Amino acid sequence: MHHRTTPTAAPAGRPIARGFTLVELLVVIGIIGLLIGLLLPALGKVIARSKSTATQGTMQEFAKACDAYFQEFGEYPSAIPDEVLYAGLDGDSQLPRFTAAENALLALMGGSRIPSDPDYANFGGVDYNFPAVGTIPAFQIRVNVAKMGEGPFKNGRKYDAFYAPKGREFGRAQGQVYGQGIATDTDVPDLLDAWGAPIAFVKQQRSVGPLVPRNANATITPKGQFERTGLLGYVTSAGLGDVGLDQTDATKGSVLLTTSAGGNSGAVARNLTFGQLIRHAALNAQSGTAVGDADRVWAGTARGKYFLVSPGPDGIYFSRDQVRNSAGQPISDIVGSATNLNPDGPKIVERYDDVVVVGGS
Repeated sequence: MHHRTTPTAAPAGRPIARGFTLVELLVVIGIIGLLIGLLLPALGKVIARSKSTATQGTMQEFAKACDAYFQEFGEYPSAIPDEVLYAGLDGDSQLPRFTAAENALLALMGGSRIPSDPDYANFGGVDYNFPAVGTIPAFQIRVNVAKMGEGPFKNGRKYDAFYAPKGREFGRAQGQVYGQGIATDTDVPDLLDAWGAPIAFVKQQRSVGPLVPRNANATITPKGQFERTGLLGYVTSAGLGDVGLDQTDATKGSVLLTTSAGGNSGAVARNLTFGQLIRHAALNAQSGTAVGDADRVWAGTARGKYFLVSPGPDGIYFSRDQVRNSAGQPISDIVGSATNLNPDGPKIVERYDDVVVVGGS
């Protein structure tokens, strides 16, 4: 005798459970994908702002240390006098042994001694000898990177460190180009931004003269109040920072490596470009045929006594790809009349994503 099985009815008041259909699953996945697509750009902007804020904080703390150093000694920090560090260099293709930022860190944090210091013999580290150049006397300094942070020794007295970096703010910059006699295992660590690129530092070297050198060779008079020499170890790198960005790329590289600006070429063009980035917008010479593009920069006034520059999220110092003309082409000449005489002229620095802190104004 055959029995027919009948489905068991669900208890009263309880619906029959069933799974999602394939169409429903695809719809849910699509919605999730859409939400992710909408949120990722916003998340990226939040992260970028966070890194920019962190970098600003690092640079502001370093600037406070520079100001405290000035209050104590009447000068901005450099363990090796600028005239010694840059002596005999052309200011364009010849790199100093240390960048200006590294030199400042040694002055602020300690880690160096000169032969007249009482503990020189037992200080340890590496000796660097700078020969006499013209009227600039020979100079010797011993650098012990392991003792950076113990504080500088100056004028016969030991001081507490003026600056104490935190976390990843302090380390050797990847891809830095080195001057003669420097190896990566003895190089002074750098001040790093939140993207892992070195923060550049440049300070006024002279209180008189043109804003930047007028000549292709920085050793020739008239020298500028500011020189690019202390930046060269960073801006001439073909693979700088954690991401390894090429500062020398002809299209996206640093405008500080331009070949033509303001009717000049070569090193003079690069000096003028640097001057355009640091000069005061409110003190621009009036337009007119009697005033040349280059003269407006040379006669300009700097916005401060020192500058700190992070290349920002793109990792390039003032990338020429970021400032474009009306035709959408990258601008390599930021000195010529096309940019110099319009309201954006000296304010062109604001069009880059670089993080800039000015001090000593």
